[in-house]
Amino acid sequence: MIEIKFDEMGFSTLLQNMTKQTQRACERALDATADDVAEAIARQLPVVFDRPTLYTKKSLWAYKTKGHNMIAGVMFKEPDRMTQHYLIPEVEGSKRHLKGFERHGMGGEAFIPGKGAKLDQYGNVSAGQIRQIMSVLGRAEHSAGYMANMTARSTKTNKQTRDYVYLPNGAGALPPGIYQRTATAKKISAKAKSHWKKPQREYQRGSNAFGIAVRARGLKPLLVKTTRLFYKPRLPFYGISQQVSAANFKGHFFDFLQG
Repeated sequence: MIEIKFDEMGFSTLLQNMTKQTQRACERALDATADDVAEAIARQLPVVFDRPTLYTKKSLWAYKTKGHNMIAGVMFKEPDRMTQHYLIPEVEGSKRHLKGFERHGMGGEAFIPGKGAKLDQYGNVSAGQIRQIMSVLGRAEHSAGYMANMTARSTKTNKQTRDYVYLPNGAGALPPGIYQRTATAKKISAKAKSHWKKPQREYQRGSNAFGIAVRARGLKPLLVKTTRLFYKPRLPFYGISQQVSAANFKGHFFDFLQG
């Protein structure tokens, strides 16, 4: 939160002998400056964050002077079901909170998206893929808010075989994380390709096609374990606020005083 006060704008000597016209001009100038600050910070959000959500873009609130208190300000709106707004760590720097699937499904381990993850329009791993991973790995029943098992309908709709593996300690050059087994088409024979289109459960371990397909399969990273939970300040909330306040308040004040 940033507050814009009249006595910080270089007009403290006017406070004792302020006329009603001057007082009203000051209040309107403070309110207009608060709006300017909120707009300037909002314009910075898409610069700092990759595809911020509409909720994030509308998270700023400019509150106005009240009861001649000569104080206006800008703050983040009160978050739903949270002790503090999720953008506060981006302003002041702090440890990020674990997500639901990390707390309940992955034993408190933190993850970042891998190259193979399906991202939504805001750059986050899609909720559908998280649910699917938790279900396939048998961790959904421990993860609050996720289905315990894939429904018959979802299984029928998603005909592509889902084959996920969790490597808690990594494997060779692979870092710890959750991977999806894949097939490299260039390394599979024509015979194997025709069989690969079938569900995985139809393969027989004794068949040559199965052996070729298994050897050709790789691992695509979906969620990679991380220990970097501390957010460095990225949003220059206070710097923007001070700069805009210093640049705009006096102009607003004299415009309202003369008008």
